Amino acid sequence: MNRIEKLREQIIKLNKTGFFSIFISNVFSKVIALLGGVILVRILSKEDYGIYGYVINAMTMLYLLNDFGASNATLQHLTEERENKEKQKSIVKYSLKISVISSAFSGVLILLSPFFYPFKIEEARYLTPILFIVPMITNINNFIAVILRSNLENRKYAILELSKTILNYIFLLLLSCLLGMKGAIVSQYFYLIGALVIGIFLSHKIIGNFSKSEELKKEEKKQFLKYSLTTQINSTLSALLLNIDLFIIGICIGSSEAVALYKVASTIPMALSFLPTCVIIYVLPYFVKHNNDFKWLKENHSKMIKLGFMGYGIMTLILILGAKLIFNLLYTYEYDEAIKTFRILMIGFFFSATIKIPTANILYAMRKLKYNLMVTIISVLFNFIFNILFIQLFGINGAAITTTAINILTSILLLFYMKKTMKGEIQKNEKNIH
Repeated sequence: MNRIEKLREQIIKLNKTGFFSIFISNVFSKVIALLGGVILVRILSKEDYGIYGYVINAMTMLYLLNDFGASNATLQHLTEERENKEKQKSIVKYSLKISVISSAFSGVLILLSPFFYPFKIEEARYLTPILFIVPMITNINNFIAVILRSNLENRKYAILELSKTILNYIFLLLLSCLLGMKGAIVSQYFYLIGALVIGIFLSHKIIGNFSKSEELKKEEKKQFLKYSLTTQINSTLSALLLNIDLFIIGICIGSSEAVALYKVASTIPMALSFLPTCVIIYVLPYFVKHNNDFKWLKENHSKMIKLGFMGYGIMTLILILGAKLIFNLLYTYEYDEAIKTFRILMIGFFFSATIKIPTANILYAMRKLKYNLMVTIISVLFNFIFNILFIQLFGINGAAITTTAINILTSILLLFYMKKTMKGEIQKNEKNIH
């Protein structure tokens, strides 16, 4: 079989298993998000845009515990127990309980935030509590997405994710035009409820199969909780890395305009994270399936790194060199100060997309949770310390320098551990064979 035929077979396989659905969905989602963000900047004043970004960031910080890792654990356990339908039912039932408890916890934190959260922009103090029901609806939406992914319903999952983005920006832009910055904040409810209706429609047959389930055994609950809480701590700390920049900018600078500049600078790098994310969404169930086949893991991890180095490297170079033109096309002259910040963040994106994201997720699939957690804790501590120091020295560019440095450090640590682990496990298996 020649290379062309092999490539044709791989493309057919990717199409059948829904990879292109996920990829196209993510491409359209990010294009919509980018265009929607550009339009929103023109609808809201610089000050209002900064307040909106600050409120969403505050809500995200208070929602960092998410669903206590229930969705992460559900995906892992449902994939591992694919042949045991009764066990899957029990997993889903237990996961839902955890998700409801976590939603209530985050909702209370958001509702009571004016009493303890360090708001430096006063308008955000009374606007943030409005979003206290967002965690509940978001967790249900995430749960539906996990059910679709674990059943390899990638096309339906892609439709759901694209629908979320479309609804998000329809309501965001419409209500921003009608009600200004307050409309932008309230739009969170409209799009989440719309996404929930679509999600139920797409998954009702699958979810219906999970009714009338038995309880998990005590030891099984313990193992589920161990996995869910460990991954959630890691996810929470990782989310903190994404949101701590705006949080500290808000505290150290205390200006809605500085928040607006950094939010614009980070829009494209954050939007581009869909590329490694959509690859991981597609491949992760397969890595979970082969999580004890270390030669397979090593080979496919290396392929991902090599392809990422070429693809993301070219993309990063083009965007850094064309930054001035891009900002002139997308944003008004008021945001030219953010160009240098954008270039620094793009370097961080390259390391994150090429090494950090794929390696961390494959370690999850291998159940190597402790090292991932240790690296994330180190990253958060360094991020917090150097953000405070560099923001005071270099303003918003200091936040970008910190983010990029942490992405490089994390990538090196994860790659080192992955190579060491693979080598050790392969040698161990070879000794057992002989």
